[in-house]
Parts: sequence; structure tokens; C-alpha cells
Amino acid sequence: MNHPISRLATPFLPVQERDDKSQQEQFKDFTLDKIRQKAYETGIKLSRTSYIWKTGIAIEHNEDAHILPIYGMSDDELAATANHNFAAEIGKPDNLKENIRYSQKAQNLDHLLERERLVSNAATRSVVFSPPLVSRMDTGIIGRGTLNIIQGAYGSHKSRLAELFAALMLTSDPNNPHFLGFSRSMLERYCVCYIDTERNQSEELPFAIQGIKLKAGYTVIDQPPDFRFTSIKAIERGHRFDGIEAFLSHVREQTTLHMFCLIDVVTDAVSDFNDAKESMRLYDFIGNLCDKHDATFLLVIHQNPGTEKARGHTGTEAANKASTVIQIGFEKDASGNDTDLIRLRYLKLRRGKRPEPVYLQYREDANGLVLAEADQIAAHINHRKHKADTEDLAERLVSLLSDGPLHKHEVWTVLESEFKAKNATIRERLKTIIEQHPPMYDDEGRAVRLSDYKESRNQFYKLVTID
Repeated sequence: MNHPISRLATPFLPVQERDDKSQQEQFKDFTLDKIRQKAYETGIKLSRTSYIWKTGIAIEHNEDAHILPIYGMSDDELAATANHNFAAEIGKPDNLKENIRYSQKAQNLDHLLERERLVSNAATRSVVFSPPLVSRMDTGIIGRGTLNIIQGAYGSHKSRLAELFAALMLTSDPNNPHFLGFSRSMLERYCVCYIDTERNQSEELPFAIQGIKLKAGYTVIDQPPDFRFTSIKAIERGHRFDGIEAFLSHVREQTTLHMFCLIDVVTDAVSDFNDAKESMRLYDFIGNLCDKHDATFLLVIHQNPGTEKARGHTGTEAANKASTVIQIGFEKDASGNDTDLIRLRYLKLRRGKRPEPVYLQYREDANGLVLAEADQIAAHINHRKHKADTEDLAERLVSLLSDGPLHKHEVWTVLESEFKAKNATIRERLKTIIEQHPPMYDDEGRAVRLSDYKESRNQFYKLVTID
């Protein structure tokens, strides 16, 4: 009967005794003393220097190498394995998958332990928060290393606003009035990376790039080294993540500056913006890029038609992940038609209390957005208050209910007084807010919704955090 060890096929096969000294010399580096000794004890004669393992490639001599369990067996235990098909068992796909899974778990553990070490070291020192990259009137708007959103309906100038931020990060004159009161630090330079997904590359994208350069103080023929741009429009959607990462990795190799990255429009980076898993994968991907490349991201996204919500699960997840969410859109007149007044509204600001909306207009002669006139703004705000718009009511409810639930009569009285509206109008608007869940964020930047409940004969309104 063949000895069980001699029956082992690939991936493990001992080489039998070789008398030729040159062959012994060839295999001496693969000698494992313990394995050789055990093999000798179990009756297999091997030369002292000609024992190797075959795993497709030879394994170098290593005293700490893993020794197969059969070499710890007694003679009786080894004899019991005589008819066992070791080769078939070793080659099972399930075992291969298990090995891969174990390897991945080990890598993940190494990564997590390294994160623990870094955070532990940082937690022993005084934490100094970096100043915001973009501010307005002493309020931080975009923080370093964060993910930020501009959302709006079709034709709402959201891309122009994104281009304005790109120009602001490039310019040497951040106090220029055409930056609408937004400012950045003069003490640091940035590398701006603009990634487009939908414009044609013969006219539309070159024109947008020209506009950014002109607003930043360059001429059309200038090629600023810290301004990089491309389009992923021609890349298949399934490969766009790889394309984005490849481009940003290439830029990172060429600069040490902090990277300010814009993706316009981010829903075009995924195959299905209604797929929750793909949307979460997108923002995990972008969040990792922030850390990997020392980058800040500003993402442009469409709103669903007729609503204030950003498109699909990608938009929902964007609101959850983003540090700042800015909404831009045309204001309506009494008939529900668009006016030429544009409102820039902060839906979410994780860094602090949300500022008042900014009112803008688009002017052809400026080829961009400008601040609206004060009298026009005052007239429109007065109109909105009398209209008791659900957006304004929702925004007021966040502050009104910030300390906890309030009796319904108290809420109605406050809103009737402030919006100069009838009780029936206020109650109807509040019902709409409860049913439609317009975007609402508390002072901590958490998404909330309006809810009502009853205790005995008393009825209350409260804000509920959305998980």
C-alpha cells in the first residue's frame, strides 16, 4: 500500500530521495528540518537536502512556515488517511473562496488597526480645526475635506454657481464683487479639478472653461497649471468611477496643493440613480477620495421635477452625506410663474447656523449671476410672507420646534402672526409639509420631518429625525 503522504498530488508533493549531489545542491534552500524529521519518522526516506514543496512555484526556506496537519499525526492516524483524496479536497472552490475571504478580513483588520493608531495619536494632542475653504459674511460654507452639494431644477443656473466657486478657488482676487460675497483664504493656493458629465466638448464645455478662467482673472488663452478639467461623458457608466479615480490620481501625482474637485452632474457617474446600493457606493467612493487625495468635493445634482428633492436615491443619499447642501432656483410670482429673481438657499450647513437666503439675478452683460437689488428682494420677501409658502414655513418650523414639541394652537398663532395668513391657510400648509416631507435640517445638520401627535385631548407638532 502506498504511504498516504506519497499519494499527495498538487498542490503539495514531496520530492523523493535523490542521490545526485547536483540535484541535492539545487534543492537545499527549501529544506524544512522539522518536516524532514517527521517524514523520516513516518517511514519516508528523504535526503537531507532534497525536500521541496510544489505549489505551482517553489516556496523559499522559512522556519516559521505553516506545517500541514498530517505532519503532526501518529502512524495510525496517517494510515487512516491512506484512501483519502487529498488533492480533490485541497482543490475545492469553497476552500479557495474561504482563503480569499480570510485574506480580505486580514487586510480589513490591518487597515482598521492602522486607523485606530492614527486616531489614537491625534486624540492625545490638541485638535485645531482647519478654517473653511469658502465663507460668506464670516460663516463657513464649505469645509476642508468635505462633500458638498448644489441642487436645482433644470435651467436654475446651478452649473454657473459651481463654475463661480471654481473661479473663486483659482483667483488671486477673491474679494471681487462678482463672487457674490463668497470668499476664501488668501494664504493658500488650490488645484481645481472640474469633471463634466453632460456637455458637448466642441462648444459647451470649452465655453464653460473659458468662463471660469475669465472670472478667475485669467485670459481665454491662459492655461493655469492649477486648473485641470476633463469629461467622462464618453466613458461607459460602469467604468466612470475608475475614470474619475484615474484622473484625480494623475493630478495628485503632479501637485501637492489641496484639490477642489467639482463633478457636474454627479447622477451621471452612476448607472441608476434610483439604486440605493449604487448611490451609497458612489458616496463611499467620493468620501474615500477626499481622504486619499486630500480633496474637497462640490457635486452638482438635478432636482426631481416639481419637487425640492434631489434626484433619486443618489439625491437622498447626497443630503445625508453632504456637509453643505445649497439649493438654487427661480422664485415664483403670484401666478406660479418664474420671475427673474433667483434664490440661493442653504438647505443644510453642518458647520453652523444656516444663513439667510441670498437673492440673485442672471445678467447677460456679466455672463453670470449677480446680487439682486435690495428693493426687489424686500418686495418679494413681503409677497412670500403673505403667501405663507411651504418652503418658508418649513424653514421657520425648524427653529420654532428646535427645543421640542409645541402645542398646535401655539404653532398656529406664531405662524399666523409672522406670515400674516389665515388660520385655515396655515393649517393647510402644515398638512402639506407633513405629507410631502420637504427638505428640512435641524441645527446639527440632521434631516428631519414635521410630525404631529396627540396626548389625551392635547395635540402637538414635533420634529422627527430621519434615519
